[in-house]
Amino acid sequence: MIELIMVMVVLGILATSASSLFNSKSAYVTFIARDQLISVSLLAQQAALAQQNTTIVLCVLQSTDDWTFEVRETNCSGAVYVESVVERENASLSQNATTFSSPQAFTYDSSASLVAGNNVTFLFDGDNDETVCLASTGYAYSGACQL
Repeated sequence: MIELIMVMVVLGILATSASSLFNSKSAYVTFIARDQLISVSLLAQQAALAQQNTTIVLCVLQSTDDWTFEVRETNCSGAVYVESVVERENASLSQNATTFSSPQAFTYDSSASLVAGNNVTFLFDGDNDETVCLASTGYAYSGACQL
């Protein structure tokens, strides 16, 4: 009987400590935002290749509660192709080592490269830091931009 009670106590302690791992999303917010930004930017690149006579724009917006990544036509108020919303959960975003100002638009040309011609580095800062490079070629990948 004593052994059974001890096993139940140990299982209760383990269950309590394990449940705290599932209660907080903040450890995964930057990881999810990184992957969503990469995914949406790759879709923008594909749309730019497919829509040769239409300007394709990747719009990155930030509110107090979430980030929104959109692929739009013409500008950030044009027709929406794709939209992805990610909760911020105590995380912040910087662009090229400066505070992010919303909205930001990144225009793709018909060869699926960024019209501005510059690399853009995004840093999602939270429990874990995640970096995304949006290269001047239009390709997005995890990590710091290469020269």
